[in-house]
Amino acid sequence: MKSGASSEKHVSNGESWVSLKFRDSNRSRKMRSTLTLAGVSCTTLGALWTVCYLYYGRPELALAFVGLTAVGLLALCRRRHCDEASLSLVAHGVFVVVLVISFIDAPIGMVPRSVHTFFLPLAAGALFVFDRSRRYRALVFPLACLGAFVAFGSGELDWLAPASSPPPGMRRLGAISNMACAAGLLAAILHIYRNDVNARISLERELARAVGNGEIEVLYQPQVSANGSMLGAEALVRWRHPSGKLLTPDKFIPLAEESQLIRDVGLEVLRQACSTLRRWSHEQDLRALVVAVNVSPVQLLDPNFVASVKQVITSEGVAPASLEFELTESALYVDTAGVRAKMHELKAFGIGWALDDFGTGFSSLAMLRTLPVTKLKIDRQFVNDAKADESSRRLLAKIVEISEVMGMVALAEGIEDAQQCEMLSAMGCRHFQGFLFGRPQPAHDLERLAFLQAGTERNLMSGAATRAPDAPPPSSAR
Repeated sequence: MKSGASSEKHVSNGESWVSLKFRDSNRSRKMRSTLTLAGVSCTTLGALWTVCYLYYGRPELALAFVGLTAVGLLALCRRRHCDEASLSLVAHGVFVVVLVISFIDAPIGMVPRSVHTFFLPLAAGALFVFDRSRRYRALVFPLACLGAFVAFGSGELDWLAPASSPPPGMRRLGAISNMACAAGLLAAILHIYRNDVNARISLERELARAVGNGEIEVLYQPQVSANGSMLGAEALVRWRHPSGKLLTPDKFIPLAEESQLIRDVGLEVLRQACSTLRRWSHEQDLRALVVAVNVSPVQLLDPNFVASVKQVITSEGVAPASLEFELTESALYVDTAGVRAKMHELKAFGIGWALDDFGTGFSSLAMLRTLPVTKLKIDRQFVNDAKADESSRRLLAKIVEISEVMGMVALAEGIEDAQQCEMLSAMGCRHFQGFLFGRPQPAHDLERLAFLQAGTERNLMSGAATRAPDAPPPSSAR
């Protein structure tokens, strides 16, 4: 289930399937706010303390705060391309710098150590930001921050002798300001994510009722051949929220994945797609169309998935061959043996398989040969990059060539202009999908488009059969 919009396709190493497939726009906003907060804080504090230490004649100590300023500037530079990789880089940079400064910040007399308190907001931010990441980011790194806070809080760790430390007055001012800033940062992070948690709980409850209330809708985006003939469509899910808004997948699919509601949502999309196919089977111009439905790893791991799919298709009375399931490369690594077995069983039932976003994951050609995949969907990012970059064009041509060698069909996604279509056609690609051929639309709009196309083709064929051999072709055929 996806939206068809280019903004929903992102890839980052270490991210989950849902992060690869859909970009949670609300989560992205929270991550950007966190990165901005880190950037402003590190840059401001680093610059101020660098100036102070230089003023008091401590250039060797100022150097550590130059590092903090550099990390802050890095965070600010990465705001526009905010992802987990950027946040991870900044978080580890802050950790290293705060670790070094904490050794310098040894307690003296009545002035306590204070820099180590910044490990608390760093741990809190990591827990919120990396909650969907691998175990290291989601658990080990926050625990390392908390461990460092406890270790330095004991007051036993230091590298500098008291004579090398800053003046007492500066130390007292530093302790007060550092603790205040750390407390403020912790409060800011909790504020950023508190409302997010409450909103997610409310949205999850609403989504649980959405399937039963008929709020899940399916749109269809055409898939066409090189000559423009419609071959089928991809089913793209939307949620007609009680507020009246039509929510795109990035607003609810990440939550559906985490809460396991994707199973119910996925089956509802399949039911609607089968219902549409049953109606199309009675129309001569529509019965050959194939509908592609996205499948998630959560669904594939469900032991009842195959039985549920067969039950829906049988009850709707449609031909399994009129359906095609799409899954991403990363889904193959959840449970390779189990996923492969389910794919082969559904292939034997008559359902086709396509590998979505090909080239963005980690699948090997050897693995592809063991799967019942007959179509490779080329990710839109390759198509976009190929317009301006020669190496990207060569890579794109190789992907098309690989599909041909393996006996598979290559379908290019994200086609938005004729230039892209012509470029891919010259490479040998014969199937396309994108805004150039049609946006995601209700089934009845797609039907009108198919009827119009079929009627035009019949008129052209009829005109070619009846006109004289030396007669010029009709203008519509030019």
